[in-house]
Amino acid sequence: MVAGRPNIDYPDADTALSVVPFGQDDALTSRVRHIGAKNMHVTSPRNGVGVAVALRPGDLMELSWQADDGFRSVDAQLVDVGADGLLQLRIKGEATRTQRREAVRAPLGLPVRVVYGRTELVGSTVDLSEGGLRCVFRPHGDLGTNIPFPKAGHPIGLVLDLYSDQLDTQVEFVRRRRREDQLHEWSLKFLQLPEPAKDLIRSHVFTALRNARARGLVT
Repeated sequence: MVAGRPNIDYPDADTALSVVPFGQDDALTSRVRHIGAKNMHVTSPRNGVGVAVALRPGDLMELSWQADDGFRSVDAQLVDVGADGLLQLRIKGEATRTQRREAVRAPLGLPVRVVYGRTELVGSTVDLSEGGLRCVFRPHGDLGTNIPFPKAGHPIGLVLDLYSDQLDTQVEFVRRRRREDQLHEWSLKFLQLPEPAKDLIRSHVFTALRNARARGLVT
């Protein structure tokens, strides 16, 4: 197995990753599928719109992930691309702790769908954290007229497209924001997310914040 302690010295199997190839500013998202004797096998990294980014054997990168004590980072090198399409990465050096574990929110647009009774709304997230999300949905002629708006605390089914993964879960309606256009803007709260789902969301949030900082959009 890869040397060291899983989730401390290296990200363990099924861990969501933020990947920054050396010489680049934009962070990508990936996920560890399994740990081999010497290498980690991870999914092909994707950019902010879900497009896979090609890397070549020999490329170096920084991996970041949510560990039990906060975000950790470690350098790695692409050794090979397997027949299954997974990237085989070898850890280089020691992992370091980069950030306290905390719920942070980032501006992030991801495809989202909610089911409220028999009504389905499709739209995009505005921002996201492991605690909840704010979304804007396309117009729906009956919502607010023939179909009443949900009240605070109402359970709603949600499907969030994280590109490499899909989160299908229950959320709780928090509030809606009045708008001048026909779009519907809602704030929703996650309910009892399993730790792997929280880990995946943290990775997307961390990646979005890192990209925003690289562009000078946040400090």
